[in-house]
Amino acid sequence: MSEHAGKNESGRKRPAARRAESEAVAKSASKTAAKTAIKKADKSKPLGKKAAEAKADPVTARDARVRTEAPKPSKKVRARAQAPAPAVAAVGSSAEADTSAFALRQDPERVVPVYEPERDLDALLGDVRSADGDAEARRRAAEAISHIAARLAPERDHAGPERPMLLPRARQYLRTDFYLRRLGELGMRNRSEHIDDFGLDPTYEARVRPFFEMICTKYFRVQIEGAEYVPDEGRALLVCNHSGTLPWDGVMLRTALRMHHRRERALRWLAEDFVFHAPFLGAFVNRIGAVRACQENAERLLGRDELVAVFPEGIKGIGKRFTQRYKLQRFGRGGHIKLALRTGTPVIPVAIVGAEETYPLLHKVTAFSQALGVPFLPVTPTFPWLGPLGAAPLPSRWQIVIGEPTRALSDYGPDAASDEVLVNELNERVRAEVQSLLSVALERRGPRAWL
Repeated sequence: MSEHAGKNESGRKRPAARRAESEAVAKSASKTAAKTAIKKADKSKPLGKKAAEAKADPVTARDARVRTEAPKPSKKVRARAQAPAPAVAAVGSSAEADTSAFALRQDPERVVPVYEPERDLDALLGDVRSADGDAEARRRAAEAISHIAARLAPERDHAGPERPMLLPRARQYLRTDFYLRRLGELGMRNRSEHIDDFGLDPTYEARVRPFFEMICTKYFRVQIEGAEYVPDEGRALLVCNHSGTLPWDGVMLRTALRMHHRRERALRWLAEDFVFHAPFLGAFVNRIGAVRACQENAERLLGRDELVAVFPEGIKGIGKRFTQRYKLQRFGRGGHIKLALRTGTPVIPVAIVGAEETYPLLHKVTAFSQALGVPFLPVTPTFPWLGPLGAAPLPSRWQIVIGEPTRALSDYGPDAASDEVLVNELNERVRAEVQSLLSVALERRGPRAWL
């Protein structure tokens, strides 16, 4: 075939010639590519584990490629998925949808029980806001609450209907409020259902009364005089001296009157604020008859014709050192005198000897008292040297002397309570009567304080 055999009249190549030339070029290129692949295969490293698995199983390789090429969630979406679900979420929002989708891919069983109660709670809020007093809305709200309770506190585990859900029950033993509730139930077990307005628990008081009577007769050996001056009925205000670090004087006066008064009248005494703020002690004395000291409480008690005891010395009385025992301090500003004048209550002076020797006060420490909520920390022959045993009172001998009602107050009416000069004069007169009774009580008891 000549050179011009594959050309037409215009000098161009015919289609058959162009096709034959293309096939020759393709064969040459394939041979060159095969040689290059063989050289690269000889120089390449052996196939790894994943490559070998991909070569052996093309379907697995395709799935792995799809998972690898799938876009990873953003940092914002991952943060929302790790954060705790809100109490009320906006159902249908795009952010929640992204978070739910990512969390469902990670752990579907963990997310579904959380978002379903959220939707129920959102529907519940919608029903409540929709109409007030609507019976249908209340019914839907009750159903939603029941469903939420069933979802949040299931009784069965996902492993099977017969297997109890042990993990939530085990977690409750690690919570502090579980033990607080149990202690509260134990404390309420023996309490009476009938408690007066000031906290007196008759059932508890009757249970501990034999113990206090034993302390009164055997340990402190209390002797009382003048119990006949206490009226059989009606209100009366007993003005007493205050001594002892702990309020044993009010408890013993109440117990002695119960034992020696012909009508066994119950006494309510006013205690300082720090006693009620002390752990356990405040609740204890309140349950057995103590009342927090203030004018309003005393006036309400006298309005109920109660027998009330007050200690006008206050903290100054219990803070006296042992060398100043039975020396009365100032009786405040005469608040008890104003109270007696306003309510027309008779005032009866009372002297208590023996409480000073229960805790002989040698020194007062005030450095940490404010932090502990007490006026001072006492230093006695037994405390703090003996630790908790130092809080036990010493077995001193007690003498209680009750005097005749003060007649000076009976000459004035309620309007006299606004006369400060008269109130101070009557206050000093009552204080002098109590001091005179203290001298009588000390003489009756004799020099033996503990024997």
